[in-house]
Amino acid sequence: MAYITKDIAITVNGQTWRVNSKGSGLISHAIKSMINQVDTMLSHHSKIHIIRFDLRVYEYTENNGLITAFNRRLHKWLKRKYNLKRIGFVWCRELETAKQQHYHYALMIDGHKVNYPHEITNKVKELWRQLDGSEFFPDNCYYNVKRDDYETIQAAIWRISYLAKARGKGYKPEQTKNYGTSRIKYSSRLI
Repeated sequence: MAYITKDIAITVNGQTWRVNSKGSGLISHAIKSMINQVDTMLSHHSKIHIIRFDLRVYEYTENNGLITAFNRRLHKWLKRKYNLKRIGFVWCRELETAKQQHYHYALMIDGHKVNYPHEITNKVKELWRQLDGSEFFPDNCYYNVKRDDYETIQAAIWRISYLAKARGKGYKPEQTKNYGTSRIKYSSRLI
């Protein structure tokens, strides 16, 4: 069973961040992994561009094969289009009142190469529709975050902390994950 926290702040890598734990609380290891990937991306890039969106499916699936296929296609395109060395991401699977799951997603890329999401959001729509899904981009769906700017990092972390909420998780086969993150390692240049 996942540990759920209702704390209003979480400390990761020695830094404390306010999180949106209202309601059902947050899955502790999920929010820590998500914050760690933001921190890790900022260890490689002095600026990162974070885009937040939702991906819906029309039929329930027992695994996350659709999100795996989506990641593969999107990351291949991003690397080719923008010559990116690394792509950070976090996603979570949720199933609440609908009969099929949906995914919340946050993409993190080098902010020196991208600072506005228009072209990427169009590609996300195209790729997800090829996989027979639909998507939703909330208002102000992106953040341009600078390494030492606590306020912009905090705003982005607050927004993506929603992905770790406990409500809607767990309605899946035992071997299927509730969330996934990139596995980018911290840059040794900043250690």
